[in-house]
Amino acid sequence: MTRALGIIALLAVIGCDPPSRTPRWRGAGSSTPHAGGTLHLAVKDRVKTLDPSIAYDEVSFIAVHALHDTLVDYAPDSNELAPRLAERWEVAPDARTLRFWLRAGIAYADGTPILARDFARGLDRARTSPDSPFGSLLGDLESVHAPSDRELVVHLARPNVAFLYVLAMPFACPQRAGEAPASGPYMVAQWAPGERLVLVKNPHYWDPARGRIEHIELREQVPRDTQFMMFERGELDAIERLSHPDLLWVTAQPAWAPFVRTQSALNVYGARMNVRVKPFDDVRVRQALNYALNKAHTVKLLAGTAVPAHGMLPPGTLGRARELAPYPHDAAKARALLAEAGYPDGLDLDFMTIADEEAEKLAAAMHGDFAEVGVRVRVQLVSFATWVSMVGKPDGPAFSYGTWIADTADPSSFFDARFHSRAITDEYSTNDSFYANPEVDALLDSARAEADPTKRAELYAHVERILYADAPWIWNYHQQMVEVLQPYVRDYAPHPVWGRDFTRAWLDLDAGGERVPW
Repeated sequence: MTRALGIIALLAVIGCDPPSRTPRWRGAGSSTPHAGGTLHLAVKDRVKTLDPSIAYDEVSFIAVHALHDTLVDYAPDSNELAPRLAERWEVAPDARTLRFWLRAGIAYADGTPILARDFARGLDRARTSPDSPFGSLLGDLESVHAPSDRELVVHLARPNVAFLYVLAMPFACPQRAGEAPASGPYMVAQWAPGERLVLVKNPHYWDPARGRIEHIELREQVPRDTQFMMFERGELDAIERLSHPDLLWVTAQPAWAPFVRTQSALNVYGARMNVRVKPFDDVRVRQALNYALNKAHTVKLLAGTAVPAHGMLPPGTLGRARELAPYPHDAAKARALLAEAGYPDGLDLDFMTIADEEAEKLAAAMHGDFAEVGVRVRVQLVSFATWVSMVGKPDGPAFSYGTWIADTADPSSFFDARFHSRAITDEYSTNDSFYANPEVDALLDSARAEADPTKRAELYAHVERILYADAPWIWNYHQQMVEVLQPYVRDYAPHPVWGRDFTRAWLDLDAGGERVPW
């Protein structure tokens, strides 16, 4: 109280009022999108690279996706594929040949034409470059050739409908020999790595519905708390990943409610178990731990940004078995299953998690939930690098924090790496539960070759039902993206795949509209 009174007194002395914490903007209220203005953003990390063949982190993707177009992309506010630089495409009945026809008149930011063979260069570089992290995604690629300047043919070694989604990733953009010129709605105006990146509208871009904002300024390595203060002062036009206190405050304010955007993302979080190691080799133990976890605690700890999970696939994903409900918190059921499995007095478990504020809170909540059913958990905190290096090894931790952020919105990006037996190796397995089920393998292989979306969806839903019952993970939650906008940022929502994609947004600052100082 004394500190608050002191701040008010200081403000009176210097002759200004305490800052308002509600939107203070006089806008035109236009309903017609128009061009111009500068969008100010900030991130807590740095942009590591602008090279689309290397960029593999979400901060770099903010810029790279705006700079580089691909043959196909995701539709606005959707994880469904739509044409981008290709005006149309065909998938052969055997799901091994993909044929694309490019739009007429498309060009790089320097005005030179984009040719079909440029896409072949981009794919070849991502597949062969020692710095590229995308080689595994291109394992099915057999050959790429361009019969003409506007036609591209992709041949695969095995049927894989999901390869279309791979071609939406930025590394699949057109490239010339030794360079990747901007082919998207923006190009680089200035970049001081680690400090500030400025993008400017590409004058040769083909789609008037994208790139309406003239400049996008991204400030790097700005702490979250600092970002929120900058947002309140009107120095930032949008802010995401607020601290929990700031997020709770904003979402509780009626004045800010119209400007909060929430979107499910391509992720799942929980705990993975090595199903080959006792006691996790018994499905009753794995199910008991799922019943023991109280997901209401998770939602509360994450300030309402978590959606309880029943499996790997987040809301909106093809093949999600929507009739399944997350395991309910049922301590009596958990104790009964443990007794059935031979643990009437409970059991002791070691759990490895990362030394991160959020992960530690979730581990503490799990510790309390499990204690209720007689499961005594010893939590081991390690660095993220240590966790990555140990989980997935045959002799690594049997029970640990589990997370997966998919590369694409196709269900194969969630299931194949995590639960196909092909992903189990003697050295390091992305299938770090070491789960092997011939029925699941067969369903996943069939789904990759199935061109009919309805049939594919049912195959993946069948996989979800099996995994739900077998419980190789403790399914906990899907993290949502939450972003708060200034009132003049229009036609924007976080994208389920790209996150902060402002390529279709516009600023309502004309006809007297203006930013008002805080």
